[in-house]
Amino acid sequence: KSVAVTWGTTVTFTYNGQAQAPTASATSGITGETINITRTTETNAGSYTSTASISSVTGGRAKCGNYTLTGNTKGFSIGRASMTVPSSPAAKNYTGSAQSSGISCPTGSTAGGTTSATNAGTYGQTCTPDANHQWSDGTTTAKTINWTINKIAATLTCSNKTYNGTSQTACSCSGGTVGGTSAATDAGTYTASCTPDANHTAPANKSWTMSPKSVAVSW
Repeated sequence: KSVAVTWGTTVTFTYNGQAQAPTASATSGITGETINITRTTETNAGSYTSTASISSVTGGRAKCGNYTLTGNTKGFSIGRASMTVPSSPAAKNYTGSAQSSGISCPTGSTAGGTTSATNAGTYGQTCTPDANHQWSDGTTTAKTINWTINKIAATLTCSNKTYNGTSQTACSCSGGTVGGTSAATDAGTYTASCTPDANHTAPANKSWTMSPKSVAVSW
């Protein structure tokens, strides 16, 4: 006996990682006999055709061979699931060690670009959707999320000296190159500076003093 397959009205699905397809059923028209239908399904995003077939017949003669199906195929599609693009994280400060971007690409995308860095600067990490996902704006290409490592202030350190007849270095700079007058021989007041490297900003200049040496008068 020829029976028609009744397909469900939902033919557009969204990817969820599970097998999906329109529902399918068929009525035998024979009292006491139930036709059990199975149909092909798909999991990944794309356009497909589901094919229905008789898995079993219960009750009555209980023979699949007593029936044939008509209209046993149905087109359907599975669309990509949407994801939200991550936001740029708060800026980090230079530490001298490698730091991760702090950007988590959503499930269904792959991280790329610059995901960690050491030096001060602005970097771009990418998140690229797989074949089953898209961004909330409907695009499927990689998105670049910028993140930043800020410069920190260099440290200029000076200590006062007392005249001893030789040149004495009074200042050093962490995060840069010391300049100005950081060393002297004669008593006086001097000013040192620091030229920062690429990971630091310049500190304020500092003054330091070479004090005269105190000597006692012999009478």
